[in-house]
This record gives sequence, C-alpha cells and structure tokens, in this order.
Amino acid sequence: MTAIMDVKTNPGGNFNWISPIYDALAFVVFGRKLQQAQALFLSAIPPKASVLLVGGGTGWLLEQVLVRCRPERVLYLETSSRMVARATRRMAHKSLLGMVEFRVGDETSLRSGEQFDVVITPFLLDLFSENTLQIRLIPRLLSALKPGGMWLVTDFVAPSVWWQKILLWAMIRFFRLIAGIETRKLANWQQYLADAGLVLQARKSQVGGMVSAEVWVR
Repeated sequence: MTAIMDVKTNPGGNFNWISPIYDALAFVVFGRKLQQAQALFLSAIPPKASVLLVGGGTGWLLEQVLVRCRPERVLYLETSSRMVARATRRMAHKSLLGMVEFRVGDETSLRSGEQFDVVITPFLLDLFSENTLQIRLIPRLLSALKPGGMWLVTDFVAPSVWWQKILLWAMIRFFRLIAGIETRKLANWQQYLADAGLVLQARKSQVGGMVSAEVWVR
C-alpha cells in the first residue's frame, strides 16, 4: 500500500499536474468509450491471478479489476505520484486497499524476479517512441509476464478517417507540450508485441477504429 521510488524523468512523460482533470478531459473528448474499451477483456483474467497494472492513472480500471476479477495480488505501477495518490484514495473509499501494492515508478522499478499472470497496459504504449518500445519497455514487461500469461492492451492505433488522424495528431502534440511524452508519432506497437514473441489471442476495434482492445499471450 506504500508508494515508493518517485520518477523524476520518464520518456512516458509526467502527468502529475494534469491528474486532477485527466479523467474529465478524456470524458469530454471520448465520453465513456475509452473506459469501455479498457474493460472489454477483463473477463479473460482468471480468478486468483497476480496482476501487473502499468499506467493505470487515477484508478478507474484498477477498481474494475479488483471488483470483477478478484485477483490474488495487484501491483499498481504508475509514474505519476499524484495519480497514485488519487488511485489510493479511490481504493480506500471502496475498502479495496488491502489487495493492492501501489508503486510510483516505471518498468525499471520492477524488482528482479517479479512475475505476474497478467500484465495490463491501458493507453500506455502510445506514449513512447519506437526505440523505447522495442529496446526497453516491451522486453522489460515481457520478462515480468509468466510463461502462458496474458498481456491485455488497450491503446490507440493508426486511424484511417481524416478527422481521426487530425485528432490523434493534436492529442500527441498536446501531451508532448503538457506532459512531455517522448513520441512524435504513434508507433506500431502491435507489430512490436508480435516481434517479441507474443501471440495475439483476441482483438476488438473500438472508438470507431481509433482504439484496439487486445489480448496477447506469452
């Protein structure tokens, strides 16, 4: 239940100051569609699983995982200390704190030998450059996934509709300016997961094709 190891710099950006309005901002642009996409494959998580949730923001998805999936253990890994604080308060209000370890950090904050049945990355991979995804982020998270384990991904994909392309372009530049994310364009994270040896088990297009909810298996 203790948040440790605050991250000063991270290629995924710093969302501390935007944390109070992050959920409201997402709702204004997308309504509840992003939340619905994140929850799409939660039923695939087996009971009593150990779960690593990376970049869970203010804790909405964490609450859904705890209530719907009844995991044995959840490590909530988030670089923003203010996001972690908000998620902690949310879980305390729901009396769900005892199931979660909150850790302020990125994938480098995972301890040697830590492994999980399920890894969840909600709208995380779109923050990083191709190089960071291939060399650092995906290999480190993959090493924390047990053989046969599931990686649940919900993220933006390259859209085909012109106005969606403009919206995605604007979103990337907004978060580069406001949060300092490193990416300049959306990387092909689906290809990099496949290149890492993961096998796609399920995929559903969401938000008019802008978002894909997927289940990958090691």
